[in-house]
Amino acid sequence: MRTTWDGIVTALSIAVAIAVPVRLAFDVDHPLLAVQGLRLAQLVFLADLILRIRARFQARTGTSATGPTREGAGWITVDAIAALPLMWLSSNGMAALPLVVKVLRVARSMHAWRVSLVQWSDSLKLAFFAFWVLISAHWLACVWSTMTPTYEDDGPTRYLQSIYWVIETLTTIGYGETTPVTNVQRIFALCVMLCGVAVYGYVIGNVASMLAKRDPAKAQYFENLDQLNAFIKYRRLPAETRRRIQDYYTHVWQERLGFDESQFLETLPSGLRREVEMHLKQQVLRRIPIFSSLPAEFVDAVALSLKPDIYVPGEFICRAGEEGDRMYFLITGVLEVIKSDGQVIGTLRHGDFFGEIALFKRQPRMASVRASEYSDVYALDRSSFEMLLARHPDVAEQVRAVAERRSAT
Repeated sequence: MRTTWDGIVTALSIAVAIAVPVRLAFDVDHPLLAVQGLRLAQLVFLADLILRIRARFQARTGTSATGPTREGAGWITVDAIAALPLMWLSSNGMAALPLVVKVLRVARSMHAWRVSLVQWSDSLKLAFFAFWVLISAHWLACVWSTMTPTYEDDGPTRYLQSIYWVIETLTTIGYGETTPVTNVQRIFALCVMLCGVAVYGYVIGNVASMLAKRDPAKAQYFENLDQLNAFIKYRRLPAETRRRIQDYYTHVWQERLGFDESQFLETLPSGLRREVEMHLKQQVLRRIPIFSSLPAEFVDAVALSLKPDIYVPGEFICRAGEEGDRMYFLITGVLEVIKSDGQVIGTLRHGDFFGEIALFKRQPRMASVRASEYSDVYALDRSSFEMLLARHPDVAEQVRAVAERRSAT
């Protein structure tokens, strides 16, 4: 109900902001612009003021069901001005002007929409800016029409002539079709020109910023390549190493979208970080056969202990004879299992895990594992592994059985 009411007030505020200047500038006799309609809008604004004061009081006393409000006294002042009953006390057309102040409330609604629709934030920002430019141009056109007696045609034509001059001036396209004659017109034209310069700069700056943010992964990719080129100038890297670094950046851009999961999670508070980690890693773990039938609490515990990593083609994840201090879960990619004599004895793909034998038996690695393509893995270290198995002995038996079976082969 609150959202519906806010939507009605927002729509009515925009309608009033358009109608009142038209009524004053062109003396239009239309039912939508009649005094009765504007008085009805004022009653709605008065009701909105009462509701907002009531909500603010409840927030301060702690009786609000929706929590404390963050609106300052300035917004209540805006509501109070729009609710002034001047139209009920005077028949002068200027008495309707306070109603236009309510359109400032639209800015508050726009901010809320950008927060709730954050994925469309840049597009909404540009759309809202266009709205304010158009509404400002409408007001300026109404004022200019009253200053220019040479516009003596019917109302719609006068409005089109006025809005044409205003937009032409704001966009700095050209001047001269309507030349200011009086000092008041000149001062007004100067103000519109200065506003046009500000609008032009704002549009250029925001459009450039929006285009730059449109593909942040691509921007990060080229920034990494620039850093690589700068590094090469001071350090002589082998051509093969440079190629592998460039291939790695390309893979990160194309497959991972330049997104650093660990860095992002570090910016979150502990509670949110835990929730996000569980959501991201549970989806992965549930696709691994050994975890598909395990208790949810065990999967949750494993998810919080996993560390992400990525390996490039030809890179060894572990080598035969090394001490095993981690086990791994393959998320994407292909890995080769290689014996100490160099013979490839198996291939690991999405959903496979390895390294558990060295952890269970505390013995050196029995084989090497090498990435044959870019591979994303999650690693579980020994201390976390042993703690999890101690808490879930039934799961330990399942993993131990797999380890024994692999050890025998």
